[in-house]
Amino acid sequence: MIQTIYKVQAAAKLLETTVDSVRRYVDESGIDVARQANGPKTRQFTIDNIFDIAAWRHANKSKLKVKQRGIATVYAPKGGVGKTTLTANMACVFALMGLRTLVIDLDFQANLTLSFGYDSEVTDEEATELDIPEDRVIKYHFGHLVPGWPGGRMPLRDVIKMPFGPSGPHLIPSDLTLDRLDTILTYDALEGKKSDLKIAALIAEGLSGKNPDFDLSSYDVILFDAAPAKNRMTRGALLASDYVVAPVSLERYSTKAVSYLASVLQDMRDDVGRSPEMVMIGNFHLPNRLRVYGQVSKLSTEYPGALLNIMVHRSEEFPKTLSEDEEQPPLVLARPSGSAAEQLHKVSSELLQKMGVV
Repeated sequence: MIQTIYKVQAAAKLLETTVDSVRRYVDESGIDVARQANGPKTRQFTIDNIFDIAAWRHANKSKLKVKQRGIATVYAPKGGVGKTTLTANMACVFALMGLRTLVIDLDFQANLTLSFGYDSEVTDEEATELDIPEDRVIKYHFGHLVPGWPGGRMPLRDVIKMPFGPSGPHLIPSDLTLDRLDTILTYDALEGKKSDLKIAALIAEGLSGKNPDFDLSSYDVILFDAAPAKNRMTRGALLASDYVVAPVSLERYSTKAVSYLASVLQDMRDDVGRSPEMVMIGNFHLPNRLRVYGQVSKLSTEYPGALLNIMVHRSEEFPKTLSEDEEQPPLVLARPSGSAAEQLHKVSSELLQKMGVV
């Protein structure tokens, strides 16, 4: 992924503060920010620098108090609604607020993994030929953390990726072989084991902090990015979550997708006595369209309290970021001054409040 360099004004935008505050944070924290080699010697912030400042600010200056941990699955029964784009950007915003954030790619097509700069199909040999650093190669995924995985269970430290350094969002990546986990869960079910609760039990183990090789206790937010298909991994992630975040495309909204998700959650309540609470994010919102107003009204009536007030407008900033010649970070990092980034910040903040995290 291209290494973006930011001026102090962009750093202030990312951190939602003032230029003077950013300069003061750098001086007080002692974080090493390089200066321009020639010319006025202005500071040149890397993405890692900015996430380090965010973490320091949260620990030392922020009035933002974490009330409880938030665990959510971002899921939509159909593709094309911006699910993975929202997941990647929200994870970045959470970390920019100073929250310890973990995202877990549960889709073996690995689009979330790719959005953080990791091509899951690159082998060690190809990485050597292309001069790609070894830590950019995906060798392990969520399946390697599950007890009973063929070849043995791996420690979390060997699986996790830190695309923007330790203070940025952490990633448990995916690749095509993650599909085997669904097969394992299916065999468990055939043998009478509670395979649906296996992922929930695994997350509970990690949150307890009792296993040093799988310790999730330091994270404030954990997000699963689930595949559109309702496979056993998706069901397991939903049962491990307190919330399911459902992006809804308001430009081509279909009642079938949301009603299907509602039926899936009802089936869970009937089967195991619990399900995550549904939260909807309106995406591709086109203001001043009568049809869109009607869709928002219908969603609000049928699912009271589920639709967030802030919506993400349709914007050319998204395709522009995705179509750059060189790999770009998620939009909130690539275009911090744009209106789309501002909306993503607001959506992320409202979601955290809805989940009771802050």
